Amino acid sequence: MDNHILVASDGSDKARDAVAMAAKFAKAIDAPLTVLHVAPPNFASATQSLPGFGHVLPVGNMIPGMSRSAGELSRTPGDGIDESAMMLGKTIADEARNVARGLGVENVTVRLEVGDCAETILETAAEISASLIVVGSRGLGRLKGILLGSVSKKVAQDAQCSVLIVR
Repeated sequence: MDNHILVASDGSDKARDAVAMAAKFAKAIDAPLTVLHVAPPNFASATQSLPGFGHVLPVGNMIPGMSRSAGELSRTPGDGIDESAMMLGKTIADEARNVARGLGVENVTVRLEVGDCAETILETAAEISASLIVVGSRGLGRLKGILLGSVSKKVAQDAQCSVLIVR
């Protein structure tokens, strides 16, 4: 069985730790690494009530079947994705790719998706036949105080492959 590692990053501290851990595993077993960042379908409304929203982007809300690399995510009228979400998502994904490459992983793919975080992670893992999903234990989700860890919990419960939750 071929190994392929998927790591989801929302730019939070735990996500950065998850990227580093995933990169170390990928390097150790010479596996390809896919970095996934998921943007909310309506960035402006998802962040309106959060302080410092320029730094808050939930890793998770995606349109099934929408698969574009960081450089290819495009905005279409009515998709709810604004330039801020695209720029922030690309920055987070590029940072994660640079960390992985800095740790010696040569085969790194970056994906930006739009939709529900946990569902998108699970769908992407199935699509790329991931043997391992790596996520942080807590992210920058919309309902920060109420749902901390809900994405990692759902991924761990529903994934068809192994899941590593980085604390």
